[in-house]
Amino acid sequence: MRLLLTKALRDIQRRPLRTLLTTLGVLLGVAGVVAISYTGRSLADAQRETYASTRQPDITAFAAQLSPTLVDLIGRRDNVVAVDTQAVQITRASTGDRWVNTRLVGVADFTNMRLDAVQLVSGRFPGPGEVAFDASATKLIDVEIGDLVALQPTPASPINYARVSGFVRAPATIDASILNQATAYMPARDVRQILGRRYDNYLLVRVAEPQRASETADQIRAFLDKRGVASSNFTVRDPHVFTGSRELSTLLLLLQVFSVIGALLSTFLVANTIAAIMVEETRQIGIIKALGGTRWAAMRPYLFFALTIGVTGAVLGWAIGLLGGQLLTGYLAGLAGLVLPGFSFAVRELFLALLVGICVTLGSAVLPAGLATRQKVAELLAQRGVVADFHRGITQRLTGHLSRFGIVATMGLRNVARRPARAWVTLTVVAVAVAAFLGTQAVSRSVTITVDHLYDLYGADGWIFFNRPVRPQFATTLEQHPDVRQAESWANARASIGSVRTDVWGMPRNTGIYTPRVIAGTWLRPANPTGAVLTNNLARAINASVGDVLTLDVGDRSTLILVLGIVDDESTYLGASTTGKVFLDVADARRITGSGDRAAVFALTLHSSDPASVDESLSRLEDTFRQYAPVTLAMYQDQASSRRAIDILTVMLNAMVIIVSAVGLAGIVNTLLINLTERRREYGILRAIGATGRHLVRLVMSEALGLTAVGCAVGLAVGYPLARYLVHLTGSQLFGLEFHLGPATIAATILVALIATAAVSTAPGLLASRIRPIQVLRYE
Repeated sequence: MRLLLTKALRDIQRRPLRTLLTTLGVLLGVAGVVAISYTGRSLADAQRETYASTRQPDITAFAAQLSPTLVDLIGRRDNVVAVDTQAVQITRASTGDRWVNTRLVGVADFTNMRLDAVQLVSGRFPGPGEVAFDASATKLIDVEIGDLVALQPTPASPINYARVSGFVRAPATIDASILNQATAYMPARDVRQILGRRYDNYLLVRVAEPQRASETADQIRAFLDKRGVASSNFTVRDPHVFTGSRELSTLLLLLQVFSVIGALLSTFLVANTIAAIMVEETRQIGIIKALGGTRWAAMRPYLFFALTIGVTGAVLGWAIGLLGGQLLTGYLAGLAGLVLPGFSFAVRELFLALLVGICVTLGSAVLPAGLATRQKVAELLAQRGVVADFHRGITQRLTGHLSRFGIVATMGLRNVARRPARAWVTLTVVAVAVAAFLGTQAVSRSVTITVDHLYDLYGADGWIFFNRPVRPQFATTLEQHPDVRQAESWANARASIGSVRTDVWGMPRNTGIYTPRVIAGTWLRPANPTGAVLTNNLARAINASVGDVLTLDVGDRSTLILVLGIVDDESTYLGASTTGKVFLDVADARRITGSGDRAAVFALTLHSSDPASVDESLSRLEDTFRQYAPVTLAMYQDQASSRRAIDILTVMLNAMVIIVSAVGLAGIVNTLLINLTERRREYGILRAIGATGRHLVRLVMSEALGLTAVGCAVGLAVGYPLARYLVHLTGSQLFGLEFHLGPATIAATILVALIATAAVSTAPGLLASRIRPIQVLRYE
């Protein structure tokens, strides 16, 4: 063992740069696997920590009046262990610049919150006339402690002012920049005064047995109905899901794929290094076998060298992976509003690190070591390490006509084929890196374009919601406004079909704003039972087809619907807990939801669709119809919120592909350094006959670019099916995606690969240019 360790250390010291690059490749591969494993485990811990430390409710609902007596009676019900109430108002906040949509939460006692407890970040909890914002709200509104903030639910409402007392962290709340909505907290008395209510309007319940939470929610709804208290928007927490968990799970799944790709590239890098060592020490292997050594005795020193690199890379990669995983967990937990757990150590990550590090190095070293030691003693001793294996035939024919453009570049290209096995390993590394890059670009572009196309289906420039009752015919009044081109009365509600929760959308049968992409059956028409159109993802989930009769449950109301058609529309929203949509005629939707002849929301198309004009038009609409307490939402703002979520996915994927690309570039540099070691005498001869340092840099760079060009061609062939697989994988986790991988993306991939290769090949070229002929020609 001591001799093996001494031999391994000498090999490391003999070629330190090459050993460093190989270890770096193993380190990055291990670090990626460990970081993703740690992040997945820590996010699960963060969810549990958030539920426990902030006392998250299992059931939430809005109710008209939640008197202390009523709350006490709910708290006495079976399976209920804690009840709390809040006063919640959807309002707008401004410090003088612009209005920002804000969820205002009123709390009776910030120091004794029974459920959904907030954490103070800076400043202090608000007192009378004060407000505290969630820390992420600063990304939307320019606000600091001590600022005076205006609060106004609608243009028709009076403006209330509050002084900012501090910043808090709202539990299990998506980052404000993604939701495009801030969250703020005030004393419950102040919020009730804004609402014009005597009691709180938001119910929070924690249960003893989460598996019975849905049953308990139904019992509470029935109890409130019996007491004559209107309630709505009952939400039951899934103990295995938090807001945004589907999106985060998709991101982690994709990162896992790329971490495996990184580990795979490390395998090729180690194999290349071991193969080079075996070539350099061919005579030593022959001597060992000539002295009676077995094949295993000849292989063992090189396997131990690989093991040394593997253990070193595994330990360093484990440490860096834990650090990276903690940083990644902190970033993602912050976006999802989860409480970040403390740093934790698990044997699983250490086991993964050692498994990947040792398996990658030993597995990749066995083949080149086995091939080298299987040769006969005479063959091994007859070889002198580096031989003239120029392979003139096909290489000469392919590159012969290039000599007119420069003999040095032609020589570099011909050098690609001198070590076919090494060249193929390097080409594989480049190809995998290029394929990974294509995959990330395809996912990012497919998600972005699909989301844009889904928004195109909803041709509205904005929506206007009325807090005071208006009739559906009010659409005609809206169309008389000079800014409005078209207005339609729509309706929306939560519903379920069997055990599948979904959304109901009501709109006119002859809608001119929504564009249905019917893939089966027809669009809405009169029918008995009530005609409905399902989105394709909902139809798949409930195994429904055209002509089926289904039971649609909306609250405590049930009705039969006839499936008239299926449309291609998988639009969703961040943190959605529902599947697909059920489209109904707006009159049928109002009847089923029990809203009667009242309309609450209208879809609008405006004469101008640019963001500035949309904001001005919606502001004028709010002012014109202020007596109905309107609230507006611009389509471009909602779309921008979705794009911010996509940007996070893109950034994370690009970060991972940078790691993969770094391993690929390390593979190219490693190959060039190996070639440089073997060809020192050749470079000395070139310098002796008049070649300048610039010539040698061009020679090395030409070889690197030749390897990369062929690797790109292979990478494109491999990358296309990989990209399709990744887009399909992402779509199966989120929503159906259209595949997009255009020529511009492919051209950019090739260009980036060539530029990066040219940059990293400069260092080996400079090393070659510094070779002194008198030293290398005196060698041997």
